Amino acid sequence: MAENKASHEAETSDLSKSDHILQGKDVKGTALLAKACDILDLVGAAPGQMTAKELAQKAALPQSTVYRIVAALSARGFLRTSQTSSKLLLGFHFLDLAQNVWAEQDLATIAAEELRRLKEITGETTYLGGLMGHEMVSLARSLGTHANSSTSDLGETKPVHCTSQGKALLAFLPSQQLDHLLSSLALEPYTNHTITDKYALKLSLNIIRQRGFAVDDQEYVKGTRCIGVPILDANGNAVAAISVSGPTYRMTKERMEQLAPEIIETGKAISHLVQNHKSKMEHSSKVEVTAVGEALFYGDKPFWLKQEGCMYWVDRLAPTVYAMKPGEEPRKIAILPGPIDEVVPGLIGGIDIVCEGRWYHAQLHEGCHEIQRFYAREFHSFCTDIHGTLWACRKQKGHTKIGILSEFGDFAMHWSVSLDIDAMAWNHSGTILHALSRDNGLIYQMRKGREAALVLSKIPKGSGNPCALAMDKDNNVWVALKDGWGTARLSDTGEVEGVLPLPVPHPTGLTFGGPDGDDLYITCARLGVGRDVILNAKLSGFTLRVRMSPKDEP
Repeated sequence: MAENKASHEAETSDLSKSDHILQGKDVKGTALLAKACDILDLVGAAPGQMTAKELAQKAALPQSTVYRIVAALSARGFLRTSQTSSKLLLGFHFLDLAQNVWAEQDLATIAAEELRRLKEITGETTYLGGLMGHEMVSLARSLGTHANSSTSDLGETKPVHCTSQGKALLAFLPSQQLDHLLSSLALEPYTNHTITDKYALKLSLNIIRQRGFAVDDQEYVKGTRCIGVPILDANGNAVAAISVSGPTYRMTKERMEQLAPEIIETGKAISHLVQNHKSKMEHSSKVEVTAVGEALFYGDKPFWLKQEGCMYWVDRLAPTVYAMKPGEEPRKIAILPGPIDEVVPGLIGGIDIVCEGRWYHAQLHEGCHEIQRFYAREFHSFCTDIHGTLWACRKQKGHTKIGILSEFGDFAMHWSVSLDIDAMAWNHSGTILHALSRDNGLIYQMRKGREAALVLSKIPKGSGNPCALAMDKDNNVWVALKDGWGTARLSDTGEVEGVLPLPVPHPTGLTFGGPDGDDLYITCARLGVGRDVILNAKLSGFTLRVRMSPKDEP
């Protein structure tokens, strides 16, 4: 054993980093579990550097015991053997488990951009930490640009009572949780500046609550100062904390006072993101998807007409027109002579339909009849604004012209874009038109009174092929994603705020409706969906009704 210990001391510095993990005491009855944890820690500290035999030497365990533990951990995916040697590595199952760290709010992802911005402002390393037992664990960081910047490892734990993150979080915990934590907290001194008296710590937490930030003035590491602020949930309770850390010669007390307002604002920004993210997660978990009517070949062009309290849609290929009022079964109100090209809300209610170059009008209880309206095949992608004005696109000299089309065929252009336009939707005030270019994944935004059409968003190809637009009652843009099995909601700046998953691969049309505007109706296609996919997407072809807030239903 003495020879083994001597050889251990001569091993590489990377292996020596893991020696501390063997110094703890086993909890009674958990000796084997502790040994397995020691082995995982050793492999994690020196990946690909030890065989099972070398691991047994390092852990001072019998080889037979190590082999059994390694075999069990490998079977569960926690360990694996290098493809080029017999050295041990951590298994890929850790990647699966890592996805669930802070999965409820995905704090690290949410805070990443703000941490980076704060690093750019200060030049110092910025951190995000969360509470784990009596310690703060590092969840994310953005490394500083200065020399001698702080470089604490992700996953590293630090005491809660003498770090700026820890004190900032403690100050904004619910009082009952704080009292419970303090009752079992050992105030270990790390430097001569560490607070070791619980009464003094409570007094400092009161000050932190009043001014909104905490300071670690060489309380944990001599020569280092940190300033931290809490990340708060909607109730004002801390869920995490951020901090800026640097050496005392750069992080002077005067500079810390100057940085405090900026760090507080960053904390507020992340808190706002966390609260919104949680709200969206709760909202997205409260959806109810039901199938309406029968499966169609190519359901499309859903429209909710508020004045009628009625939803219309079509099967492009059958070709059939459907209508439905809330609480009633869908009705077939018309069968057209050929494939349906375009559908728009009618000026007198119902919907107007373009079929084989001719216009038809269909309305619940009144059936369908042909109407006299000019139509030329170069016009496409029709929509109407809040006044019932018909807007259309026309391809001309390599550009798409967007403008008003009268019933007599007069066309007044308002905007021109270089790409094909496949769908358009006005906001509810009639001031902004959104237009979708399917093949390029671009969504244009056009404002009345502004000549230029701006690109609002580009949908990544991996998200699916955008194929339809709709506006919810709050004027948020929603995009149907073909082969993306979902529909995305965009922010005001065009970012994808979230994707509502769907049980079908090919949504074709979207509209919001229902008495309160909270029902999302989605048409989809069955045609072109492979047989193997249909087995897992049995609602393909049906019209889907998504109730965003089932808790509000009567």
